[in-house]
Amino acid sequence: MGNIFDNLKQIGQLRQQAAQFERVLRSKTVEVSSPKGELKLVINGKMEIISIDISPDVLKPENKGYIEKLFKNTFASAQKEIEKIMSTEMKSTLGL
Repeated sequence: MGNIFDNLKQIGQLRQQAAQFERVLRSKTVEVSSPKGELKLVINGKMEIISIDISPDVLKPENKGYIEKLFKNTFASAQKEIEKIMSTEMKSTLGL
């Protein structure tokens, strides 16, 4: 019976660690710009977009496809940065 309570205790501890990890990720942000600086994204560790800044020079109907590609590539760069942060935080917060 003690084994069940030990398991429940461990589950509770894991939940606390997961909640702490989520708070840490929300507090971490990265700012990534496209190569020419036409698009800037600020994203938190939960992959939530905090802000988007698009240069007015690019905001033209004929640039729609270009803007979509620019956003996709810039977001991919941000994801890579967030993954690095997540890895580092996971190691330090969860002791992995």
